[in-house]
Amino acid sequence: MSVEEQKSLKLNMVLNAIRGILSVLFPLITFPYISRILGVENIGRFNYSNSIINYFVLLSGLGINSYAIREGASLRENRDALNRFANEMFTINMVSTAVSYALLIVVALTFSSIRGYWAMIAILSFQIVLKTIGIDWIYSIYEDYLYITVRGIAFQVLSLLLLFCFVHTQDDLNIYAVITVLAGAGSSVLNFIHARKRIKVGFSQTVDWKTHMRPIFVLFAMSLTVTIYVNSDITVLGVLCGDRVVGIYSVSTKIYTIVKGILSTVLVVSIPRLSAQFGTGRLVEFRATAKDIYETLITAMLPAITGIILLSKPIVLLISGPEYAEASSSLAILGVALFLCMAAWFWGQCVLVPMKMENEVFKVTLFSAVLNLVLNLVLIPKWRENAAAYTTLLAEGCAYLWSMYRGRKFSGITGVGKTFFKSTIGCMGIMLVAVLFQNVIHATVPYVLTTIVTSVIVYGAIEILLKNEALFSFLREIKGRWSAKAS
Repeated sequence: MSVEEQKSLKLNMVLNAIRGILSVLFPLITFPYISRILGVENIGRFNYSNSIINYFVLLSGLGINSYAIREGASLRENRDALNRFANEMFTINMVSTAVSYALLIVVALTFSSIRGYWAMIAILSFQIVLKTIGIDWIYSIYEDYLYITVRGIAFQVLSLLLLFCFVHTQDDLNIYAVITVLAGAGSSVLNFIHARKRIKVGFSQTVDWKTHMRPIFVLFAMSLTVTIYVNSDITVLGVLCGDRVVGIYSVSTKIYTIVKGILSTVLVVSIPRLSAQFGTGRLVEFRATAKDIYETLITAMLPAITGIILLSKPIVLLISGPEYAEASSSLAILGVALFLCMAAWFWGQCVLVPMKMENEVFKVTLFSAVLNLVLNLVLIPKWRENAAAYTTLLAEGCAYLWSMYRGRKFSGITGVGKTFFKSTIGCMGIMLVAVLFQNVIHATVPYVLTTIVTSVIVYGAIEILLKNEALFSFLREIKGRWSAKAS
């Protein structure tokens, strides 16, 4: 039995969703604590420094993660071939890591505007090499999401304990940065050791640079443009508006990133499967799998976005306190951007990239990044964090429209309108629940919790009544696995 036959795509989605949900629960515990202990300006300093390091983490990674998953998925039944391929990827990654550190040193010594952040940048820079050692792409190739989920829970608990033990005042900002890095260090080292059960990762003396580097650089350029319009918001805010505004906007982006992380788990687990299907010529299966994933994404995505928009103010107050209340407007804007972001992610990463059409994705992400950066420079001085949110919305909108047009044209994937309509009806139920409880419950915590729990029940009931196929497909699989275990 092949690896693909052994793995359940829906089960992987559930496992990755559990990991995503836990990644929400832990920040919901830690971020209110950290935002109050460290204060707005320290949160701004941390996020500004981290936005700089993210560029060098990206440079170190090139496009290796996406390329390795796409190409490695078709080799996973041939262990020797996959081992050679993995060693080549690791070697290329280590070379790019060395280049990334060299450029970071040059930038740190050249630009006076970041000299006040040297200590923070030095601490966070360990993320660069740790990302390389972590070799997450191997686990994606083998669809080993159970291990990833368990490992994620363990290190989240550890980082939580360290946080409460050692971060108590505003002077503990650097300690907070160290704890953030240490959590990643443990995961990366454990990844490297555990991966040897499948593949002995090491340096390769014979790397086919000519074959690998062109698609890697295209995927890197694509990732770079995405990072520019993700990180440029905070970078430009930091330069033009100062640490306090960055701290305010960081609350919005934190919540936005958390929800996006959960929703992306539905997509991430599908890329190896889709790459393997397209790579081996099973186009009918490829289209069916992609459509199923898209319908599942829509069913999960629309209610989450509706909740963010309706509860933006109480969520900000609950997570960060009155000091960050200004973040509610930018969060509502980012809630709308979330739909465009995830839909563009599907058409780009789950359809066009497995079809080896990364050039198409690069074109639109480059345009979106340039648009976002230019608008940030023009609008942020006047409208600050709200301008940053609007530019993200516009950039994601451009990426979505272009990726969907090209994806549908070349893949032939259609017919998700019914699922979208049914999910929209369910979201109207969520809106009624929020309005009803807003007039009845006035305390923030009870209002948020009651609204969320009731909305989940109402939305689920509506989708069952409307016979949402994405939901029924998931329920059938759970029932089938339960019956198989019982017998």
